[in-house]
Amino acid sequence: MRKATKFGILALLLVSLVGSAFAFSAKGFGNNATKQAIKDNDYTAWKEAKSSELTEDNFNKLHQRYADMSEKKTEMDQKRQDVEAAIESNDYNAWLSAVEGSPGAEKLKETITADNFSRFVEMHNAMKNKDPETAKQIADELGIKWPMGFGGLGDFGKGRIGNKMPCLRSDDRFN
Repeated sequence: MRKATKFGILALLLVSLVGSAFAFSAKGFGNNATKQAIKDNDYTAWKEAKSSELTEDNFNKLHQRYADMSEKKTEMDQKRQDVEAAIESNDYNAWLSAVEGSPGAEKLKETITADNFSRFVEMHNAMKNKDPETAKQIADELGIKWPMGFGGLGDFGKGRIGNKMPCLRSDDRFN
């Protein structure tokens, strides 16, 4: 769960950054002069067009987006830590509280119950110990589709994409 959550955080930040870059001018590549300069492969015209967008107001908007993203990242990091701590301590009630408000939380809470939470913890430990066969077996037993999300979620931030780990992020990922 921790590795999958890390990927979720990274994906959200990446989407936010890309969205911020395109939202800077609200037109993707910038104003019409910027688009034309790119089309014409004219660096000087592009530089002039982009310079016109460098205003204090735009800077303040970007700064606010950065501050908002930083705050969201801090909140997501805390949520991830809470989920991880609940799983590590095999505390179902703490886990329920920690996943509240997460994407797919309602379906996840229907799938992972007090009765099978210990198996979910075992799946988590198998993933953590890089034992995908055991993790898959337990995921199948729990009714969690395997693999979920992109391959190698656990090593995404380390530049090593390879083993597939489940990512409990969307309602459509459950059998």
